[in-house]
Amino acid sequence: MYRLVAYSPDGVRRYPLHDSSLILGSEEGCDITLAYTGVAKRHARLTVEDGNLHIEDLGSRKGVLVAGEKVREVSFEPLDEVRLGSVTLLVEEALPEPEPAPPSAEPEPPAEPVIDPEGMIQHLVRVTEWVLTDVESRRTAESMVGDLLNDFGGGLLELLHGDLDEAGVKLLLASDQGWLVSGEELLEQVKAHAAAEEAAGGPPAGNQGTGGAFSGELAGEEAWICYHFFVAVERRYVQVVALPRFRPDEWSPVSSLRALGDLLILGLVHHVGWYEPILPGHQGQQGLVLDPGLVVGESAAMQRVVEQIRAAVEPPVHVLLRGETGTRKQLLARSIHLSSPRRNGPLIHATCAGASPAHVEADLFGAEVPGKSGPVRREGKLLLADGGTLFLDDIEELPLALQSRLVRFLRSGDVEPAGSESATRVDVRIVAASRVPLEPLARRDRFRVDLAYRLSQLAIDVPPLRDRREDLTLLIQSLINRFCHETGKRMAGITVKAMSALLAYDYPGNQGELENIVRQMVHMTANGRPIDLETLPEQVRLAQLRNGTQVDAGSDLDLERLVASTEETAIREALKRTQGNKTQAAKLLGLSRNGLAMKMERYGVEG
Repeated sequence: MYRLVAYSPDGVRRYPLHDSSLILGSEEGCDITLAYTGVAKRHARLTVEDGNLHIEDLGSRKGVLVAGEKVREVSFEPLDEVRLGSVTLLVEEALPEPEPAPPSAEPEPPAEPVIDPEGMIQHLVRVTEWVLTDVESRRTAESMVGDLLNDFGGGLLELLHGDLDEAGVKLLLASDQGWLVSGEELLEQVKAHAAAEEAAGGPPAGNQGTGGAFSGELAGEEAWICYHFFVAVERRYVQVVALPRFRPDEWSPVSSLRALGDLLILGLVHHVGWYEPILPGHQGQQGLVLDPGLVVGESAAMQRVVEQIRAAVEPPVHVLLRGETGTRKQLLARSIHLSSPRRNGPLIHATCAGASPAHVEADLFGAEVPGKSGPVRREGKLLLADGGTLFLDDIEELPLALQSRLVRFLRSGDVEPAGSESATRVDVRIVAASRVPLEPLARRDRFRVDLAYRLSQLAIDVPPLRDRREDLTLLIQSLINRFCHETGKRMAGITVKAMSALLAYDYPGNQGELENIVRQMVHMTANGRPIDLETLPEQVRLAQLRNGTQVDAGSDLDLERLVASTEETAIREALKRTQGNKTQAAKLLGLSRNGLAMKMERYGVEG
């Protein structure tokens, strides 16, 4: 079954399609009404017959665009882009609902315990490593306790802080979700057993180190129950473990479970700020791992970007980074990857610009060509990024023919190399980068509307350097340190004049241009000397010259004095660049040699 998706100026609309002939237009009597700019009253006829798609223009002045070409009548494929005026149409296959699994004739038998003393030690070792060395919290307490309970054949663990009467949940986990509702009943059994032990002459219930084990019930099923009270990090805790399948006939895990409780408390305290379970009403905290080359600074523009990156870490949606050339969008993409659950997977970089469509297709999807001993396959970057992230740079340059292929991949997850009939299912998150917004390109039929929607599920605008001038000082200093380290030089900093000139420049090439300028300055400055104005590129010194002669609200508006000041500054700069050669300086200034000499005498400039 097919579905028609209409990307209109006011939103996205979907219509189911069956074998039939439908009239598309802007008037009410049409089968599908699209009352938008450029859509004629009866614009086109869409025919669906035996899975074949056909569209016919009904005489509109605007015509019908299919895959970017104006046609009168044509058959087309699903996911081919159709334009009627300001509306983009797409026919896609409606994915069938998954069929429910047939009921099993016999219920699966409950899991049998597979644990022994040596296996218990291994679990405690893993928890200890998590407490002491897992600074990035790649594993959670829930996952490790779940593995332990499964080895016991299933069960429930409660870790509570406070006394039994007013205990708060620190950790609650069960291998069978139906057992979670039995937590209160389980505590009542523990209270009764602790009270009986105290009445029989044992230590008062709740004292540190007290506890016990007994045969009780978990959700109406016989279970071995173990509990103990302890103090950790100056707080009182009680741990309760109920194991329906386990019986301590050959060995008892009581002491090991007591050690587990202490380790869990230490681990949860140690991992505050790195890992927090998401509880109802409390949003989990996710720490960011920023690329070492990403200097954030204090500007409001970059602080907004960091918050947007934080929002992009956890949901597995595709991200679009929009920003000018040189804003180092690849560093942001790497930061998103390193902070996400995919950080252990690959981060692959691909570009959509600067090559022929065939080369871009082979680079992304791979290619298969015949060889002497059989087909030779080149793996594409979508396949190489399986389980990780693909950074697609210059996405606005992706050829239209490949945009259709990328849409098909985003829908199905299947990668089919060029020249091959076999496909491979992959799991890839795409972080795309564009120098311009995609929506205007889509309106000019240079980019598919549906692809723009899919890639910009979360869009982040990366600011140019001119919008984050507060960060320039920090950026310049960090780059000087970086290039001094690379070259082995020790410098006496940077002069005030040179820093002022760098701060006055607009950097049309953004951070990429700034890096090149600072690298050049470091290489040209002698060891042990400060970076000075002479090492700056010409365009930076010219910017300072222009800024030095700007007229502001407090300036003297005497035109003759303003012109004289500008001429004198320009002459001194020209002589400086030409090491006092008046002929070359006059050529730079567009003057004759005699004209330059006259102006030098007028302003008292010595040659």
